[in-house]
Amino acid sequence: MKLKNKANKGITLVALVITIIILLILVGVTIVQLTSNGLLTKAQQAAKESKYANAAEKVALAVNASYDTTGSLNDEYLKENLNKIDGINEPVEKVEYDLKVVVDGFEFTISKYGKIIGEKTEVATLPNNTTDTKAGTEVKMPEKWGTQTISYIDTTDGTEVTTLETVSTVYAISVGNGETIPVPKGFVYVGGNIETGAVISDNPKDINKYVGFTNTNEVPTGIPAGVAYKEDGTIDEENSELKGNQFVWIPCTIDEYKKINWGLQNASWDASTDQPEITYIEKYGGFYIGRYEAGTSKLTSSKIEFGKAEGGSGNGNENFSAENITSGKITCKAGEIPYYYANYTTAQKMTQEMYATDAERKNSVHSALPTGTMWDVTLNYFKKQDKELDVKNTAWGNYSNTTLNNCKGRYIEANNSSAVTSDAIANADGKRHNGIMTCGSTEDVKKNNIYDMAGNLWEWTEELGKDLSNNYYIFRGRQFFRCFFCVYLFSLA
Repeated sequence: MKLKNKANKGITLVALVITIIILLILVGVTIVQLTSNGLLTKAQQAAKESKYANAAEKVALAVNASYDTTGSLNDEYLKENLNKIDGINEPVEKVEYDLKVVVDGFEFTISKYGKIIGEKTEVATLPNNTTDTKAGTEVKMPEKWGTQTISYIDTTDGTEVTTLETVSTVYAISVGNGETIPVPKGFVYVGGNIETGAVISDNPKDINKYVGFTNTNEVPTGIPAGVAYKEDGTIDEENSELKGNQFVWIPCTIDEYKKINWGLQNASWDASTDQPEITYIEKYGGFYIGRYEAGTSKLTSSKIEFGKAEGGSGNGNENFSAENITSGKITCKAGEIPYYYANYTTAQKMTQEMYATDAERKNSVHSALPTGTMWDVTLNYFKKQDKELDVKNTAWGNYSNTTLNNCKGRYIEANNSSAVTSDAIANADGKRHNGIMTCGSTEDVKKNNIYDMAGNLWEWTEELGKDLSNNYYIFRGRQFFRCFFCVYLFSLA
């Protein structure tokens, strides 16, 4: 009997062990199946995304409820609404931008324009642009300014999930009167509007510097150059209001974007317009053009080796040639020395390279010489705002035959009545040499916040002129010194 009982107990124990082993094998197989198919990972990811979306929605609702009647974000409203959120980690004691809050374990950054950036994605909470919206406010972007791209998400089992993602290389800024301009990523709005000329800069310190600016003169002159000068005419960076390279928005429809024969050239103009230009004009309704000629701050007084007066053969200013400058990028600022003797190839190369290696901006803008179409459209833009303007009048914006106010230059003294220059300092060799007029030398040579587009210069454009015997690239403007060049910007997306 005892032996029989022991045998029965032994059989039961073996069966139990075998059962446990089988169960462990089944569990192992199930785990392998779950992990190989990524089911657990997907479930965890879905739960995390759901939690994040819920937190993002809470923050978005709080921000959206914090705009005042002008469309601006109200700090007190924002503080109150954020602190009402269930799940906020620490209450907001003071609103300082960019404001960071943590909700349900996710961190969100809120800009003063109401943009919310979370750990994973950007939440659109920007206001619509209305006639009451303050200039300089970031607003909701028109859909056509974004570009849909295909995004692939790899899973653990090797499959891919395809999604559509809308991206953009610009953001939308109100310039007042319900009007919006596209500002490239990495640039900021300075001031001005569609009618007066909206100015942007690539330096964040310039943001909204001249929003709502009004002139004290009887005749408005627009946004000033914002540059301060030292005694010798060089730029006083510390006291200058504007720090960055600046560009002006030229609005136009696709029907307006065409070349114009002003009756001043015998060659048959190349009337074609490249397709990329057309694509971007249709998308954004305009383009940006340099506020000044291309210049440099790299030259010092030791390079001022003028043997003779400005202009004419035998001029000694070849040191200012772009071909003789091997370091530094071109600038688009007031008070800089404009490039002289720049041939077409050099002008084209340097304008294209202006942002080509810029880590923050190389993926958002394309810089180059303006095309002939852009030049004509810009002149037409001037005429829209000043119907009495004669764009063929060489006295307009010219330094040689008109009275100028407060004319500036580097290492020179400028005669305001004729812009004739004389040296202000002696060089290291003890001899006195002529100085040079600088970019934006006077407010009198400005239209719609753009300086020096007429009278005193030749400008290279991308335009290829054609006649029966020659193909050649086109100068615009009128010679006083030599040729300079300006820059235009197109957003890449």
